[in-house]
Amino acid sequence: MKGVVVKRSGDKTVTVAVTTVSHHPLYGKKVVTTRRYLVHDPDNKAQVGETVIIRESRPLSARKRWVI
Repeated sequence: MKGVVVKRSGDKTVTVAVTTVSHHPLYGKKVVTTRRYLVHDPDNKAQVGETVIIRESRPLSARKRWVI
């Protein structure tokens, strides 16, 4: 998935917001949804505002299951 880094939270962890656009089944209007994921950043390289690609991995902590 592709998202934007919105927060640096702790060592080797960033928060990434992934936005998806879908159409409402009845009205046809665009519906924008945003989900935030805790993502493992092993090199501490990601900065706030960067666009990154994340992939699923094994559970690294209670809520962290994605890797840059």
